[in-house]
Amino acid sequence: MSATPPDDTSATGRPAAAGTLSATDRAHLAEALRIARATLADGNRPFGAVLVAAEGRVLATGRNAAAQTGDPTSHAELDAVRAVTAADRPAVAGATMFASGEPCPMCAAALVWSGVGRIVFGTAAPDIRAVVPGSPSFTLRCDDVVRASDATVAVVGPVLGDEGLAPFRELAAGLARPPR
Repeated sequence: MSATPPDDTSATGRPAAAGTLSATDRAHLAEALRIARATLADGNRPFGAVLVAAEGRVLATGRNAAAQTGDPTSHAELDAVRAVTAADRPAVAGATMFASGEPCPMCAAALVWSGVGRIVFGTAAPDIRAVVPGSPSFTLRCDDVVRASDATVAVVGPVLGDEGLAPFRELAAGLARPPR
């Protein structure tokens, strides 16, 4: 197990390593955020993911579809992993998961089990909860799940700040509007 050394912290006081992201990393994270905005437009909570093989090839993208499907496990990260594992399972080993929001404990565990080598997320779970309360939530964080395993997975995030929270603010504004 490993965690990326902190060089910054979010409002939550948890490690962030924004300075360690390459331009390519930032592009993948921007795509995850674009997917998250699209999920919001479809009536889901705004989470998007991009799974990238160690050599840089995009293996799959994923989107939260829990509201649409009624499946509480229909999270963006799992959607991406499920899309690739059947056809190209070996490519997941050492891959990087770029997630718009911090992976929940279920997704973090699945990412460890799937063999990814790195998780990069845009927005911290406590920061999301501060904007959109009321959902079941956990104090167990992504890096806590990874550290509890015997796997070596680098966890980098949160790295997007206000930009990453914007879709959640849009969600909160929509939830606050009176029904028509």
